[in-house]
Amino acid sequence: MNIQYFVRTTEDREFDYDLDYEILVDTEHKAVDSFIEALYYISDFDAVLLEDDLVLCKNFKEEIEKVIMQYPDKIINFFSGPRKYYSTHFSDFFDYNQCTYYPKAITKKLADEMTILHSKYPKARSYNFLETKALVNLGISHLVYRPTLVQHKDVKSILNDGAELKRITPYFKDYIDELGIAYEDAFKLENKKRLDEMVEKDTIKFEKEMRGDIKDEFI
Repeated sequence: MNIQYFVRTTEDREFDYDLDYEILVDTEHKAVDSFIEALYYISDFDAVLLEDDLVLCKNFKEEIEKVIMQYPDKIINFFSGPRKYYSTHFSDFFDYNQCTYYPKAITKKLADEMTILHSKYPKARSYNFLETKALVNLGISHLVYRPTLVQHKDVKSILNDGAELKRITPYFKDYIDELGIAYEDAFKLENKKRLDEMVEKDTIKFEKEMRGDIKDEFI
Protein backbone atom coordinates (compact mmCIF):
# COMPACT_ATOMS: atom_id res chain seq x y z
CA MET A 1 0.00 0.00 0.00
CA ASN A 2 1.50 3.31 -1.11
CA ILE A 3 0.46 6.17 1.16
CA GLN A 4 1.12 9.76 0.08
CA TYR A 5 1.55 12.67 2.51
CA PHE A 6 0.34 16.24 2.00
CA VAL A 7 0.61 19.37 4.16
CA ARG A 8 -1.82 22.28 3.97
CA THR A 9 -0.25 25.66 4.63
CA THR A 10 -0.55 29.37 3.92
CA GLU A 11 3.27 29.58 3.91
CA ASP A 12 3.09 32.14 6.71
CA ARG A 13 4.43 29.67 9.26
CA GLU A 14 7.75 27.88 9.08
CA PHE A 15 7.62 24.11 9.47
CA ASP A 16 9.66 21.06 8.54
CA TYR A 17 8.54 17.49 9.04
CA ASP A 18 10.86 14.48 8.87
CA LEU A 19 8.68 13.02 6.15
CA ASP A 20 8.37 12.93 2.38
CA TYR A 21 5.40 15.22 1.67
CA GLU A 22 3.88 17.60 -0.86
CA ILE A 23 2.84 21.12 0.16
CA LEU A 24 -0.64 22.42 -0.69
CA VAL A 25 -0.77 26.21 -0.39
CA ASP A 26 -3.81 28.29 0.54
CA THR A 27 -2.69 31.65 -0.81
CA GLU A 28 -6.00 33.44 -0.19
CA HIS A 29 -6.65 32.27 3.40
CA LYS A 30 -9.95 30.70 2.40
CA ALA A 31 -10.02 27.76 4.78
CA VAL A 32 -13.16 26.01 3.50
CA ASP A 33 -12.48 26.45 -0.21
CA SER A 34 -8.84 25.44 0.08
CA PHE A 35 -9.73 22.38 2.14
CA ILE A 36 -12.21 21.13 -0.45
CA GLU A 37 -9.66 21.82 -3.19
CA ALA A 38 -7.11 19.82 -1.20
CA LEU A 39 -9.49 16.86 -0.98
CA TYR A 40 -9.95 16.88 -4.75
CA TYR A 41 -6.19 17.10 -5.24
CA ILE A 42 -5.38 14.12 -3.01
CA SER A 43 -8.32 11.99 -4.17
CA ASP A 44 -6.15 9.90 -6.52
CA PHE A 45 -4.14 8.63 -3.56
CA ASP A 46 -4.48 6.87 -0.24
CA ALA A 47 -3.40 10.01 1.54
CA VAL A 48 -2.56 11.53 4.90
CA LEU A 49 -3.46 15.22 5.04
CA LEU A 50 -1.57 17.27 7.63
CA GLU A 51 -1.67 20.88 8.81
CA ASP A 52 1.50 22.97 9.18
CA ASP A 53 1.45 23.51 12.98
CA LEU A 54 2.23 20.08 14.37
CA VAL A 55 4.77 17.99 16.20
CA LEU A 56 4.82 14.47 14.79
CA CYS A 57 5.26 11.59 17.21
CA LYS A 58 8.47 9.58 17.17
CA ASN A 59 8.58 7.09 14.29
CA PHE A 60 5.50 8.84 12.91
CA LYS A 61 5.42 7.18 9.47
CA GLU A 62 5.81 3.72 10.97
CA GLU A 63 3.19 4.36 13.65
CA ILE A 64 0.56 5.91 11.39
CA GLU A 65 0.92 3.35 8.62
CA LYS A 66 0.61 0.54 11.16
CA VAL A 67 -2.83 1.90 12.11
CA ILE A 68 -3.84 2.61 8.50
CA MET A 69 -3.05 -0.97 7.48
CA GLN A 70 -5.65 -2.11 10.03
CA TYR A 71 -8.33 0.20 8.57
CA PRO A 72 -7.24 0.90 4.96
CA ASP A 73 -10.76 1.70 3.73
CA LYS A 74 -11.75 4.04 6.58
CA ILE A 75 -11.17 7.75 7.13
CA ILE A 76 -9.02 7.97 10.26
CA ASN A 77 -8.70 11.13 12.36
CA PHE A 78 -5.45 11.05 14.34
CA PHE A 79 -6.12 14.29 16.27
CA SER A 80 -9.55 15.13 17.66
CA GLY A 81 -11.10 16.47 20.88
CA PRO A 82 -7.69 17.39 22.31
CA ARG A 83 -8.75 17.82 25.95
CA LYS A 84 -11.13 14.84 26.07
CA TYR A 85 -10.15 11.37 27.19
CA TYR A 86 -11.64 8.51 25.18
CA SER A 87 -10.62 5.31 23.48
CA THR A 88 -10.32 4.69 19.74
CA HIS A 89 -13.84 4.56 18.30
CA PHE A 90 -15.99 5.19 15.26
CA SER A 91 -17.87 8.48 15.11
CA ASP A 92 -20.24 10.48 12.91
CA PHE A 93 -19.02 13.83 14.28
CA PHE A 94 -15.85 15.15 12.65
CA ASP A 95 -13.73 17.38 14.87
CA TYR A 96 -10.36 18.89 13.89
CA ASN A 97 -8.34 18.03 10.80
CA GLN A 98 -4.72 18.27 11.87
CA CYS A 99 -3.82 14.77 10.75
CA THR A 100 -6.29 12.63 8.81
CA TYR A 101 -6.02 9.61 6.57
CA TYR A 102 -8.30 9.66 3.52
CA PRO A 103 -8.61 6.49 1.40
CA LYS A 104 -8.88 7.28 -2.29
CA ALA A 105 -12.14 5.35 -2.66
CA ILE A 106 -13.89 7.92 -0.44
CA THR A 107 -12.18 11.28 -0.88
CA LYS A 108 -13.75 12.50 -4.13
CA LYS A 109 -17.24 11.54 -2.92
CA LEU A 110 -16.59 13.54 0.23
CA ALA A 111 -15.28 16.55 -1.72
CA ASP A 112 -18.29 16.46 -4.07
CA GLU A 113 -20.73 16.40 -1.16
CA MET A 114 -18.89 19.17 0.66
CA THR A 115 -19.02 21.28 -2.51
CA ILE A 116 -22.80 20.90 -2.64
CA LEU A 117 -23.12 21.75 1.04
CA HIS A 118 -20.82 24.75 0.70
CA SER A 119 -23.19 26.19 -1.89
CA LYS A 120 -26.04 25.75 0.61
CA TYR A 121 -24.02 27.21 3.50
CA PRO A 122 -21.79 29.80 1.77
CA LYS A 123 -21.04 31.61 5.02
CA ALA A 124 -19.79 28.49 6.81
CA ARG A 125 -16.33 29.21 8.19
CA SER A 126 -15.62 25.70 9.47
CA TYR A 127 -14.86 22.91 7.06
CA ASN A 128 -15.35 20.46 9.94
CA PHE A 129 -19.01 21.51 10.05
CA LEU A 130 -19.41 20.78 6.35
CA GLU A 131 -17.37 17.59 6.58
CA THR A 132 -19.55 16.21 9.36
CA LYS A 133 -22.72 16.93 7.40
CA ALA A 134 -21.22 15.45 4.24
CA LEU A 135 -20.15 12.22 5.97
CA VAL A 136 -23.59 11.84 7.57
CA ASN A 137 -25.27 12.43 4.21
CA LEU A 138 -23.02 9.80 2.64
CA GLY A 139 -23.56 7.35 5.50
CA ILE A 140 -19.83 7.16 6.22
CA SER A 141 -18.47 6.91 9.75
CA HIS A 142 -14.80 7.55 10.50
CA LEU A 143 -12.33 6.25 13.04
CA VAL A 144 -11.08 8.56 15.79
CA TYR A 145 -7.72 7.22 16.97
CA ARG A 146 -6.12 7.50 20.40
CA PRO A 147 -3.53 8.32 21.58
CA THR A 148 -2.96 11.19 19.14
CA LEU A 149 -0.01 10.69 16.80
CA VAL A 150 0.54 14.43 16.44
CA GLN A 151 0.63 17.33 18.85
CA HIS A 152 -1.08 20.56 17.88
CA LYS A 153 1.09 23.58 18.59
CA ASP A 154 -1.11 25.85 20.69
CA VAL A 155 -0.79 28.97 18.58
CA LYS A 156 -3.11 31.23 16.63
CA SER A 157 -4.75 29.65 13.60
CA ILE A 158 -3.66 31.24 10.33
CA LEU A 159 -6.02 29.13 8.21
CA ASN A 160 -8.92 30.36 10.34
CA ASP A 161 -8.14 34.06 10.72
CA GLY A 162 -6.14 34.00 13.92
CA ALA A 163 -8.61 31.99 16.02
CA GLU A 164 -7.24 31.18 19.45
CA LEU A 165 -8.34 27.85 20.91
CA LYS A 166 -6.87 25.50 23.49
CA ARG A 167 -5.85 22.77 21.11
CA ILE A 168 -2.79 21.18 22.70
CA THR A 169 -3.56 17.69 23.97
CA PRO A 170 -2.26 15.79 26.99
CA TYR A 171 -3.01 12.54 25.14
CA PHE A 172 -0.10 12.74 22.71
CA LYS A 173 1.65 9.42 22.12
CA ASP A 174 5.10 10.79 22.91
CA TYR A 175 3.90 11.99 26.33
CA ILE A 176 2.34 8.60 27.08
CA ASP A 177 5.50 6.78 26.03
CA GLU A 178 7.82 9.15 27.90
CA LEU A 179 5.90 8.62 31.14
CA GLY A 180 5.85 4.86 30.55
CA ILE A 181 2.12 4.54 31.14
CA ALA A 182 -0.60 2.74 29.24
CA TYR A 183 -3.02 5.01 27.42
CA GLU A 184 -5.85 3.23 29.25
CA ASP A 185 -4.45 4.71 32.48
CA ALA A 186 -3.98 8.25 31.17
CA PHE A 187 -7.24 9.47 32.73
CA LYS A 188 -6.14 8.62 36.28
CA LEU A 189 -5.58 11.67 38.45
CA GLU A 190 -1.86 11.12 39.08
CA ASN A 191 -1.13 10.49 35.39
CA LYS A 192 -3.35 13.36 34.26
CA LYS A 193 -1.37 15.72 36.48
CA ARG A 194 1.91 14.57 34.97
CA LEU A 195 0.55 14.85 31.44
CA ASP A 196 -0.73 18.37 32.13
CA GLU A 197 2.74 19.36 33.31
CA MET A 198 4.08 18.24 29.93
CA VAL A 199 1.37 20.26 28.19
CA GLU A 200 2.31 23.37 30.15
CA LYS A 201 5.99 22.95 29.31
CA ASP A 202 5.30 22.57 25.60
CA THR A 203 2.76 25.41 25.57
CA ILE A 204 5.49 27.81 26.71
CA LYS A 205 7.84 26.46 24.04
CA PHE A 206 5.23 26.74 21.27
CA GLU A 207 4.38 30.31 22.23
CA LYS A 208 8.06 31.25 21.94
CA GLU A 209 8.22 29.59 18.54
CA MET A 210 5.13 31.50 17.43
CA ARG A 211 6.69 34.83 18.27
CA GLY A 212 9.75 33.90 16.23
CA ASP A 213 8.26 31.99 13.30
CA ILE A 214 5.08 33.81 12.27
CA LYS A 215 5.20 37.01 10.24
CA ASP A 216 4.35 40.20 12.10
CA GLU A 217 0.84 40.59 10.67
CA PHE A 218 -0.19 37.28 12.20
CA ILE A 219 1.11 37.92 15.73
